[in-house]
This record gives sequence, C-alpha cells and structure tokens, in this order.
Amino acid sequence: MKNIYLFDSSVDYQPGLDFGVPTDMFPLRVYVDSTEYIDKVAITDEQFYNYCLSGAKVSTSQPKPEMMREKLTKYSKEYENVYVVTISQKLSGTYDTISSIVNDEKLKNVTVLNSKSGSVKTTYVLYRVINAAENGLKVTQELVDTFVKDSLLVFSVSSLEYLERGGRIGHAKALLGKLLKIKPILTTTGDGYTASLGMERTYDGLIRRMRELTKEFMAKLENPVVIGGYGVSYMKEHLDKLLEGLNVHSIARIGPAIAAHVGPEVFGLVVGRGF
Repeated sequence: MKNIYLFDSSVDYQPGLDFGVPTDMFPLRVYVDSTEYIDKVAITDEQFYNYCLSGAKVSTSQPKPEMMREKLTKYSKEYENVYVVTISQKLSGTYDTISSIVNDEKLKNVTVLNSKSGSVKTTYVLYRVINAAENGLKVTQELVDTFVKDSLLVFSVSSLEYLERGGRIGHAKALLGKLLKIKPILTTTGDGYTASLGMERTYDGLIRRMRELTKEFMAKLENPVVIGGYGVSYMKEHLDKLLEGLNVHSIARIGPAIAAHVGPEVFGLVVGRGF
C-alpha cells in the first residue's frame, strides 16, 4: 500500500467522518486530578467537559513514546510513505518526540509535519496534506507552511483561566478579562503560538467581529471552506450563529487534548482555501 496518514488526538474532526485514506491516531494522555486517561479512547468529550465544569484540575501529556515508536516502525515497513501531522511544536513536545524516534530508527519514508496550530486548524492542514500527497505532490514542511498561511483559525473561550494556567497568556490579561467579563477573539500565529485578535464585551459583538474577520480572510481565497468546532453543548448556539451562511465542510467537538488548555466553553472555526 502507498500512503498512510498519522496524527495526534489534538486533531478534532466530525464523528464518523471518513478521510478516504488509511489513517491512525496517536492519542495524547489526559489527566483529571492526577488520574490518567487515554484521550478519545478511555474518556469521552462529555465526560471531560463535566470534570472541567466541576472544578477538577486537568492537564495533558504527549502520547506514550513507546506506542508511537511501535506504530511508526510498523507503518514504515507496511507503507511506501508515512505522513505524520502534529499539533504545533510551540504548544506540545509531540513533534519533537516523533522526530527523534524517526531519526533514531532511521525511518527514511516517514515525514513529520508541524501543523503550527491545533484542533480544527490542524484538521484542515491534515486534509490539505492528504489531498497533496494523493495527487502525487511531494509533501514537505515548506508546503505545509503554505497550508498554514492559506487558513485562519478564529475561536473564543468563556474564560482565560485555562490559557493562563498553561502559560499561553499573562496573569494580568487573564485578570483583566475576568474583571471586565471580556470575551477574547483568539487565533494561532504562523509560528504556532496562541495570539489575540481582539476582544468584545457581548456575545453578539463577539460573533459579529469573528464573522468580519472570517469574511475578510475568505475574500482572499479561492473556493474557501470552513470547519467549525465547539466544546460543551450550549456553545453550539454561538457556533451556529458564527457559521450562518458559510460554506461549512464539517463540525467537530473540541476534544480533551485541546479543551484542557482552552476550557470546555469554547467555539470557533478555521477558514481556508478549498481542498
């Protein structure tokens, strides 16, 4: 067989969606009050949201190195090409660990690709990688970087607490957001860091501005496509308003690997060039 595509569990995609090619996942490890769960295997999205909302302390760790080594060596023997798409190198050690395994085992047909994002934007990058490779293109990090530039992630959270806890925003900004009840508009940069695009005081204003940013970016694209995502069920109402009238490819739930760092009350989208 020719190609297989591997990704970590930060990739959030619509349940039941078939990528149409061989795939496999490296599940991250999720911790709830020090109890370890295998992401998307031993804990569901809803279970994890409930833990978060009940005040549990949550965190994540990269997939088990021995499991990744076993899968990488196995697939390297079974397929001509193995493509691995990971969460941003700036947000997790997964990319570095996989790269180290590939170098140690001298797996010449394994290509490790940094999506420089997470969740639905990494899903978008994965789709672009699959499309390019299946059409005979040589997929390199340089090509993936064009996919990153071709797309925009826009999301919001109800609380900056989780981002502050993970060191992705400063304490002063988190405190100000809490005091003023500000709703942030967030993204990931071209380098793979979390960054702010602005803030609003109301959900109506928030959704209006997120739609403006989305449409401004869409105007630069040919055949734009949108992938939406949300956490707890009551955030779906906000997502529906955000997606109204857009060319929506699919809608994902934001899984534990990402929700542990942004909180369960999250919604957003990625818009990018069509694939």
